Amino acid sequence: MKDELRGKGLDESAIAFIEPILTLSGKTQEKLVKIAELLSSSEVGKKGVEELSEVFRLIDTAGINQTVELDLSLARGLNYYTGAIFEVKANDVAIGSICGGGRYDDLTGIFGLPGVSGVGISFGADRIYDVLSSLDKFPSEAKEGTKVLFTNLGAAETDYALPMLKAVRAAGIAAEIYTETTKLKKQFDYADKRSIPYLAIVGENEMNSGTINLKHLATGEQVEVTIQQLIEKLS
Repeated sequence: MKDELRGKGLDESAIAFIEPILTLSGKTQEKLVKIAELLSSSEVGKKGVEELSEVFRLIDTAGINQTVELDLSLARGLNYYTGAIFEVKANDVAIGSICGGGRYDDLTGIFGLPGVSGVGISFGADRIYDVLSSLDKFPSEAKEGTKVLFTNLGAAETDYALPMLKAVRAAGIAAEIYTETTKLKKQFDYADKRSIPYLAIVGENEMNSGTINLKHLATGEQVEVTIQQLIEKLS
């Protein structure tokens, strides 16, 4: 590891600083606490830890069952990433990563569109094919597109909606949540453009009543339902 860091142009003092971070062990939350201590003197470092902590908080809020581990030695071979990076591996198959990507804030500026951040991911089609073949996971028939879009009207509303999104997906219903907080009309337009038939509107009133406002875009019909009623209606 040290030779690789030297090959990147790091001097011995920089390597001595980085090495304890790359070799941290323990559970994710333990690593986050330790790295926060190690980077406490760096404003950039502290911001990075805050971003990672928020990512794992959202993973927990969404109730994701798949194993998600913090690997501080992970590196991607591209230099435009500015935040968290990630790789996806398949369980029960001896193969490398099948997906990978990360956060970037400046990449679009290269193409004349500055100030637009995003998260990108690439899929290894050949490897995914091999995994599906070896595990006999190819679907017998093509699945339909997204059936319901959960709105994103703020951080609190998103936290409320994520467990519902998980429940809907677990019931076999194709669903997604809008990726940013914005005006409801923009989210309506997105659903309409992608031919998503239903919009699950989650605002302050719905949070207070423990319900969802379900709107059928084609007819305009709008009803207040519980998550179980939504699943029954869309199944």
